Amino acid sequence: MAVSPVITQNSAAVPTNSSAKETSSVPKSAANSNTGADGLLNNFMELLVAQMKNQDPTNPMDNNQLTAQLAQFNTAAGVQQLNTTLNSVGTLVSSMQQMNAAEWGGRKVLVEGTPSVSTSGEGNKELALSLNSDADEVIVTLTDSMGNAYTATLKNVKAGVHQYKLDDLNGFQPSDPREQADAAFKVSYSAKNADGSTPSIVALKKAKVEAVSFTPTGAVLQLGIDGTATLGEVYLIE
Repeated sequence: MAVSPVITQNSAAVPTNSSAKETSSVPKSAANSNTGADGLLNNFMELLVAQMKNQDPTNPMDNNQLTAQLAQFNTAAGVQQLNTTLNSVGTLVSSMQQMNAAEWGGRKVLVEGTPSVSTSGEGNKELALSLNSDADEVIVTLTDSMGNAYTATLKNVKAGVHQYKLDDLNGFQPSDPREQADAAFKVSYSAKNADGSTPSIVALKKAKVEAVSFTPTGAVLQLGIDGTATLGEVYLIE
């Protein structure tokens, strides 16, 4: 009969211990819900402890296996942290580009297009091009509204962006188009070297940035009648 109180006391202790275990499991669950490197570390350590507790006593975990698991974890945690850092840097760079682009309003830029020049008093007399490598000769062709073509040659042009005035061109064939009054011409280019190679050449036109808009993929320059251009499509800004 004296045993009953002892049994009753032990029985009452069981739920108390169970409740303590349940209470202690709450922070563990909260830790499991962590994200990032800290959550990854918590999850790894819990899995490692569980693996060690439940290992076969007759065939315990090999030290090399443990080292390999630690190395894999460190690699995974490092990659995750690196990705987070790169994302932050990318966001910062994008924000800086947009802030810089906002200052381009009212300025002139050179973009790829079909330029034109005119012999009229107020007409455009500037032309530009971009070469990917040096060229022995660059042939400039002016074509009028009737389809008549007039060519001039620029010698020893280096790689890069170049701007010229209409008066910089000499030796037009078959005649000099500048002798025509109030005439407009479309401009095109070709390039060649003495060895027969043909460097890549891009015709550029000048446009004014009237406004800058922002899209999820970056800033877009509004060029009025000349359309739009992204920052990557600008060859030169004045």
